[in-house]
Order: sequence, then C-alpha cells, then structure tokens
Amino acid sequence: MKKIYSMALLLFVAFQTNAQTYTITQTSNEPVVGDSYTSVIVDTNSTALPIGISGTGVTWNFAPITAYTTALNTFSTAASNTNSANYPGTNLVQFDSVRTTFFKTSSGMLEVLGVESSQFILNYNAGSATMATYPMTYGYTNTDNTAGGTMTVNMGGGMAGTFTATINTNVDGAGTVDINSGNTVLTNCVRVKSYQQINFDLASPLGPLSGTIDQYLYSYYHSSSKFPVFTVNYNIVDVPSASIHQEQSEASTLSTILMGVKESNLNDVIFKAYPNPAQNEVSIHFVIAQQESYTIEILNAFGQIVKSISFNKLQAGMYNEPINVADLAAGIYTIKVTGNNKQGSEKLIIQK
Repeated sequence: MKKIYSMALLLFVAFQTNAQTYTITQTSNEPVVGDSYTSVIVDTNSTALPIGISGTGVTWNFAPITAYTTALNTFSTAASNTNSANYPGTNLVQFDSVRTTFFKTSSGMLEVLGVESSQFILNYNAGSATMATYPMTYGYTNTDNTAGGTMTVNMGGGMAGTFTATINTNVDGAGTVDINSGNTVLTNCVRVKSYQQINFDLASPLGPLSGTIDQYLYSYYHSSSKFPVFTVNYNIVDVPSASIHQEQSEASTLSTILMGVKESNLNDVIFKAYPNPAQNEVSIHFVIAQQESYTIEILNAFGQIVKSISFNKLQAGMYNEPINVADLAAGIYTIKVTGNNKQGSEKLIIQK
C-alpha cells in the first residue's frame, strides 16, 4: 500500500551541531496570527517510517522519499472565519487545503477547540483538547482525559452525535533526523508524539453507530525551524458494527529542506488552489494582511486568459473563492493571483 508522508522543509544544507537537547517553547514554536508555511507532501512508496524509534541519541532515517505535492498552511484571527463563533474562545485559526483548526492560545498552553473538513466536524464544546503545555523537552509528558463534544460526519447520508477523547503528549525522542540518506542531516532534534483516542456515538440513517478513532501524530523539531521539520500523521478508524476498519497516513509542514528554495518572497501572493487536479470546480484560498484589490486569472497553455475574477478593496482576512471550471477542457493551466504590488502563480491540472 502506498504510504504518503509530508515533511517540513526548512534547510537545504546539512546541519551538524552539538548543542544540548532542544527545548520547544511557546515563544519560539507556537504559531501566531500572520504565520504561514508550505507543506511538501512526500511519497515514500516503499519503506516504513521509523516511528517506532524513541529514546536519546537515536537517528531517524527518512528515505527514500519523493516530493508528491504541496499545501499552504495559514494562521489567521478568529474574525477571519465566521465559523469561529461555533468555538467560543478561539483566537487563532489554521487553514490548509484539507481542514480548518480552531485554537485557543493562552500563557503556556495551546488548545484545540474545533476541527472542520469537508467530511467531518469535531467541536470540543464539552472540553478542549490540550495539545501543548510549554516548555517541552525530552521526557515531557502530559495527559488530557477531559476532552469531548459533538461530532458531525458529512457522509453516508449524514451522521451526528457525541464523542469523548483522551490526548497523551510526550517528547519521547532526542537525536538526529536524516532525510533522503544524508541530503539533509539535522542533529539535536526532539520528537513530540501525540496520541488521541476518540470514542464516538453517532445517529445515522442506518441506526446508531459507535466506534473509535486512533490518531498518532509524530512531530520532529529542530532549532532551525519554528514548525516541525518532519511530521507523520497516522489514523485508524474502527466501527465494529458496520465492519469498518480504515487506516490512513499523511503529514504536513514548511518549505525548503528538500527543494532548496527560499521562503516565499514578500512580493509573492501566498495562495493555494484545491482540489488540484480539478474537474468541475477549483477553490482559491488566500490570506491578505491589509485592504487590497485582487484579480484571479486562469491561463491556458498558450498564455490566453480563459477565466478572470476581480475583487475590489478586499478587507484583511482569509478568503476562499470557488471557480467553476466545468467548461474548461482537460489539460494544464496556470492560475495567477495579482494584487496591487504582488503576484503569485500555480499550475492547475484539469481532468475530465
């Protein structure tokens, strides 16, 4: 089975340091409004990840890996997303091409209040999920067994109910991350292992459904990056009464370890088109820091504009603009987003 992983890319050169065990702090590592990074999804195709390796003085070898696709991650204010009202206390919103996460940050603590995607909604309205209490270094451990709330699944005719969750977080490893057999070697790294077990009870068109979701998140941190330099997310869903057992692995993070490219230029528009490839509709997600006018254009292989949408004096915030592409022939196009003094482009594949 093909396994898909993703890694934060932050440095193209190899690092060799002999510093003390890295400590994750709120000041250095917690995201804030205005942060953004590009995840590079990596496809290993064969070898298993070294997630079973823990302890001190260890080496995590991630090889062979191949760049698969990218995803933009942005962090904005609660006011940038109208759904924040469903999660009282939200003061930070993360968006990527798959999900939106609603956080509450406070002194020394990071909590999740809600998660939304096209398939499901988790609202921790009965107890937030504690993801971090700072500082964290090797040997750190924390358990939150009071999380829970309401759950909605937008599949199978629609399902809704309640859930409880237990989250165990610990820094269980310290050592070296080796990506692509020496292409990037980062010493003095620490690994954060987060395990969340969700027990749910849902009402469905076929009757009540009960099950579990086991989520394992492995995040590898290095002093060169605010965000993890490599992450692995492994999920297991079990619904015994419906004979459902699903396993999925994924990941996400920054953008220059593997590719050797600098972070987005300040004059570039940071945006993400999804799904990509697309068939009938593509959504353009972008974030702007101040009032500005924008134009979104889709160009064919000859450089001709086949779609164009203009926005006059958009207010600062997060935007998600759907564009109907059902009338476009299959092929490779270019999406161009242009602001007053900024421009960005991305390849778009149309499939029929």
